[in-house]
Amino acid sequence: MGIADTLVISYAGEAAVSGVSLVNQFNTVFIFLFTALASGGAVVVSQYIGRRDMEKAGESASQLLLFSCICSLLLAAGVLLGGCPLLRLLFGRVEGEVMAACITYLRLSACSYPALAIYNAGAALCRSMGKTRATMEISILANILNVAGNLVGVLVLKAGVAGVAWPSLISRFFSAAAVTGYCFSKRNEIFYRWAWLSRWNGQLLRKILHIAVPNGIESGIFQLVKVALSSIVALFGSYQIAANGIAQSIWSLAAMCCDWVIRGLLYLRRLRSGRWKRFRVI
Repeated sequence: MGIADTLVISYAGEAAVSGVSLVNQFNTVFIFLFTALASGGAVVVSQYIGRRDMEKAGESASQLLLFSCICSLLLAAGVLLGGCPLLRLLFGRVEGEVMAACITYLRLSACSYPALAIYNAGAALCRSMGKTRATMEISILANILNVAGNLVGVLVLKAGVAGVAWPSLISRFFSAAAVTGYCFSKRNEIFYRWAWLSRWNGQLLRKILHIAVPNGIESGIFQLVKVALSSIVALFGSYQIAANGIAQSIWSLAAMCCDWVIRGLLYLRRLRSGRWKRFRVI
């Protein structure tokens, strides 16, 4: 969604592109943190599935959702309260128009952090159950909604940065609502329960965080380096920031393609070695 925002906002001028691209670099830190948290939950849920303990698997997934909600709300509140000073600290020398675009996009992006965390928690549960088709369909629908909203907001309504920020916010909440509704369905072998969501299980959360925290630190440090580099690019002017933002979007697509190729090769290797079914159970 961040890539789509950067590409569509290019029709609104270099200041808007610069603001969106700078904030997207900042937002990616939180996206990786939510992904790391969801990955830790997926590992714990998968372990209980391998033991055929579906009750504990469902409770682990519910605890992951609970902790993701609390963590994302705190982060969103922190960014909404302290985001403007932080942006000025990181990108203080950018032009006033670029900083205004950064602030607008950051505020609306921060409101979507809970939706991102909730979606990642639900997607982790679906991956653990092997039902990735559902998350794929939800993701496709959400991105179609986002791109259509971006085009209307920028080209029709001429809303500038807000024209791409609002569709992203709406599409992320759509994704979160859709995957959460799917994970509450009792037709699944593992599903959320309100009884598990209403109580705190420290033992399960420690297991999740034991895996999620190192992964999050590793990914976060790498992304913070990119943010630091973006703050250096911000010294050169809005044209250079815009060019860097577009190039980063293209680089992100290339990185995703490499990741897909690696995943495909690992999948084929497991199939040929006859270990795929055993891998899925584990």
